[in-house]
Amino acid sequence: MKLIIISNRLPLKVVEEENEYKVVPSPGGLSTGLNSLETNMETHWVGWTGMYLEDVDEQQKIDKQLTDLNFHSVNLTPSQIENYYEGYSNSVIWPLSHYFFSNVRYNNCYWTVYKEVNALFCEKAKDIIEPDDIVWIQDYQLMLLPRMIKERMPEVSIGYFHHIPFPSYELFRCLPERSDILNGLLGADLVAFHTHGYMRHFISAVYRVLKLDCKLDEIHLDGRIVDVDAFPMGINYDIPVGGINSLKNVRK
Repeated sequence: MKLIIISNRLPLKVVEEENEYKVVPSPGGLSTGLNSLETNMETHWVGWTGMYLEDVDEQQKIDKQLTDLNFHSVNLTPSQIENYYEGYSNSVIWPLSHYFFSNVRYNNCYWTVYKEVNALFCEKAKDIIEPDDIVWIQDYQLMLLPRMIKERMPEVSIGYFHHIPFPSYELFRCLPERSDILNGLLGADLVAFHTHGYMRHFISAVYRVLKLDCKLDEIHLDGRIVDVDAFPMGINYDIPVGGINSLKNVRK
C-alpha cells in the first residue's frame, strides 16, 4: 500500500547551479503542511515542477532525479501554464472563491486547457497507482481529477482537500462549469475543507446544482457515499517563532 499525493506543484523547485539543474526543497505552505505528515507508508508525489524546459535531454535528467526520490513530474507547456494555471485556476477559481467577483477574467480556452491538464495528471498518476493505494488530491487546480481517477480505478480510495475557501452558492452558481466541477470533486470518497462553513457551502452547491441526496456530512450518489468534513490545517509553529526570537531580530 502506498500514499499517492497529487498537487499542482511538487514540494520542491529546480534551480540551475554551475550549468547544472538541481532539485531543492520548496518552502511553500502546502509542502510545509504535508511534509509534517507522519506515516510509515511508502509515499509518492505527483505534480509540476513550476518550470518549463525546452531542452528535452535536460528535462529527462531532471525527471530521473525526481523519480529516484518518488516524485513524478507532470511537464506543462507554456500554453498550458498560461491557460490552466494563470488562466482558469488563478483568474477564475481563485478570485471567485475569495469573493473578488469583479477580478474574475473568463476565457473559454481556460476551461478547455484546465480539463486537458487534469487529464495529464490522471495519466501520470495512474501509472503508479495500485488498487490498494490511497490517493490524496490537493486543491482547486485539480478539481476534475478525483472523478477521472475514480472512473479508471473505482476500487482506489481517494481523498481531496480544498485549501482555499469554497464560496457560497450565490457566487458559485455564476461559474458556467459548476456541474462539471462538482461532479469532478464527487469522484473522491472524502472531500475535505478547512472550515465547516466551506463544507456547508459545498454541500449546498451539490444539493442545488446536482439535486443529490445530501446529509449533514455526506452525499449519496451512484450507490456510493461521499463523506464531507472539515480538517483545519495548522502551521509550523517553530518557523515564525524561531524567526521572531532570532538574535538578529531581537537586536533590531
